[in-house]
Order: sequence, then C-alpha cells, then structure tokens
Amino acid sequence: MDREELYRDVWSKGVSMVARKYDLTEGEIRKACFALDVPRPARGYWSKLKTGDAPPVPPLPSSGASTYVCTTVKRKPTPGKEPAPKPAKPKESLVEWVLKNRAELQTQKSSAQTRPQPYGSMHLLPEDMVGLPRFIPLQFWAALLLGEHAPSSGTLLRWVHDGRIYPQPIKVGKAWNVRKDAAYVPD
Repeated sequence: MDREELYRDVWSKGVSMVARKYDLTEGEIRKACFALDVPRPARGYWSKLKTGDAPPVPPLPSSGASTYVCTTVKRKPTPGKEPAPKPAKPKESLVEWVLKNRAELQTQKSSAQTRPQPYGSMHLLPEDMVGLPRFIPLQFWAALLLGEHAPSSGTLLRWVHDGRIYPQPIKVGKAWNVRKDAAYVPD
C-alpha cells in the first residue's frame, strides 16, 4: 500500500470502504495506518461531516515509511471448487414429531407394559404417555388440544392463573409447561 494513497482513501471513504477496496479486514487497514503513521478519522467524524461540524483533516506527518506490505493473504475460492451449499433442514416442532412417531410410540407402549419398572422409579405417567415427554410447553399443548383455534399466549396465562387447566401447569424458568393429558376446565 502506498502511504499517500492510503491517507487519501481513509479520509475520503473511511476505513471500512478501504478495507473492501483491498479485500482486507478493517483491523488490517488500521495496522497499516499505524505502521505508515497515517492519521485516521476519530469516532463520529462521518456524522459530524454530514452536519458540517467535522474538525479539519490533519496533515500527513512527514515521518513514516512510504509503503506497507500486508502479510495476511486472503484466499479466494477457485472457480468451480466452491463447496455446494448444504440444504437447510427444517426444524420440526414437538407436535409434528409426536404425530410422525405415533406408531413407534405405540410399540414402545406395548413393550413398556411387559417390562417392570425399576425400583424407585419416578414414572408417574399413564401408560399411554410412555416415551413422550412428561411436560410440554403450554403453547404446544394448546395447539394439540385446539389446533388452529388455539388461544393467544395471554389467554393461556390467564387460564393458568385462574386454575382452568387440570392438572395445574408448572413453571420451569420463564416458561409454563403442562402435562400432555391436561384438560381445560370450563366455568
């Protein structure tokens, strides 16, 4: 990099534009300015320049090296050798997972009925819940129960506080969780 050219570019375009010009990072441009003793605009200079309150551009000091060689080498991908982008795998919700794996869960249920529970087991769920999570988020429960007509999260919170869901949901962290077999209790 030439010192005078770097000085003109930094004060006319800014460090980020100079970095794009040379295909370098802003940090490497700052290192070059430091090595060549080139002053850089202070923070907020470009905003002040737009309003007309910018300080004058300082002169280029007489001391300093005339050229700078950047030691960082940027590798550009060779044409035709770019890795193919991986297709984005859509995340499936808990409801979709349960519906997709319903048959497998039923087979686990039948095998779980023949297998005795280990001593001291904390398994307190009904037999049809074997293999499913003990508690699910309140919004998923509402989606399972009411489908597209599920109420808003505010309404669900009001149901929790009014005791309209049985068994009572539990709060884990900031989220309310409820058993899958919970029911809405009307007036």
